[in-house]
Amino acid sequence: MSWGFHAGQRILKRFSIDRISCILRAYALRIFQFCLPAIVETKSHLPTNGNQVASRGGWVSKIYRNFNSIKTQRNLIKEKVIMAASIPSEMRVLELENYHEDITKTVEGLRVVQKPTPQPGSGQVLVRIEAAPCNPSDLIFMQGLYGVKKTLPAVPGWEGAGTVVASGGGMMGNWLKGKRVACGGQADSDGTWAEYYIADAKTCVPLRKGISSEKGATLIINPLTAWAMVDTAKKGGHRAIVQTAAASQLGRMVVRLAKDAGIALINVVRRQEQEDLLKSLGAEVVLNSESEDFEARLREECLRLKSTMGFDAVCGEMTGKIFSAMAPGATVLVYGVLSFEPASGLDGGDLIFGQKRVEGFWLTDWVRKAGFVRVFQATGQIQKHIAAGSFATQVRKKLKLEDVPAGILEYQKEMTAGKILIIPKEM
Repeated sequence: MSWGFHAGQRILKRFSIDRISCILRAYALRIFQFCLPAIVETKSHLPTNGNQVASRGGWVSKIYRNFNSIKTQRNLIKEKVIMAASIPSEMRVLELENYHEDITKTVEGLRVVQKPTPQPGSGQVLVRIEAAPCNPSDLIFMQGLYGVKKTLPAVPGWEGAGTVVASGGGMMGNWLKGKRVACGGQADSDGTWAEYYIADAKTCVPLRKGISSEKGATLIINPLTAWAMVDTAKKGGHRAIVQTAAASQLGRMVVRLAKDAGIALINVVRRQEQEDLLKSLGAEVVLNSESEDFEARLREECLRLKSTMGFDAVCGEMTGKIFSAMAPGATVLVYGVLSFEPASGLDGGDLIFGQKRVEGFWLTDWVRKAGFVRVFQATGQIQKHIAAGSFATQVRKKLKLEDVPAGILEYQKEMTAGKILIIPKEM
């Protein structure tokens, strides 16, 4: 009895759960299965001294806890083995055959095809995609106008969410197995519009309980861009911000973040219904760019609120309009090109004497410079907003891979009505 008890303890210490193989785990478990009955049986023969009884009772309790821990680990191993065995050799993807500036012609080149399911390399994980959105950046990519071009044919999709079903090795990758994550990336490789996706383990964001994969699918691009830009304004000491495309999904998130940060916000939209929408969300200053007195009112509000930061998703003439309206020393961050026109209307005097400047904002570059800890902190705060309902991405339709081309044409005509969410595999 004494030998079995101490041998079991030594085995647990020597062969930790992270180091031993499945066979050794089973062997250690078998030893405990024989040791435990003998230990428990001695309980009736323990001394009557209270301290000794408590001491022996503590050892028995500890053995039981270790035993249950091994059972739990063994069950997890079984679940992961079953998960790995369920990965098919082939997967369905939505593949892009060519780039074309005419989005209609681009969409005509999208095809649902079968491809071999990829295998994760070192530091990578394989994610079973459960939901993936279509963002404006996806449309620009398919038109060949984005900052990254992939070797064709390629699978679009910059972000998505699902369950990690395999790891190519590494501490982070192994820890993520079986967990639901938000994922994405902009390498020259297949994207998230597929049943399975290879992700860099370090860039995956584990989803909290209560946040579905459908909500997690849009966690990265819009929320993180909004968070990063408002954080930039906050660190720069800016008291007021002008934002264009304010009724967009991202623009609505900026409304909430600016309010939380105590930064005044001037929202620019194009239609009356967008103005009504933002006011219903608590936005105080909303200007319609189609109104005759727009530029005069924009200058007036910028002067009143001392706005020195701009977030521009439109580009073209709009960049020059907000640039001219803002106070000396102002900065305009251009993060989108919805007009598909180059920035214009920038007055040389404002650049020289007003010390104003225009900069590009690209989330990929911000993430690289911010580092893992900063991004982890940001995504944690974003998930709190999502769970609380203060960050809600409106979804107009959930589509199978086959229905995506038609859905894209509908989406690009009116983006304010909500995104399309791609569900690659029926769960």
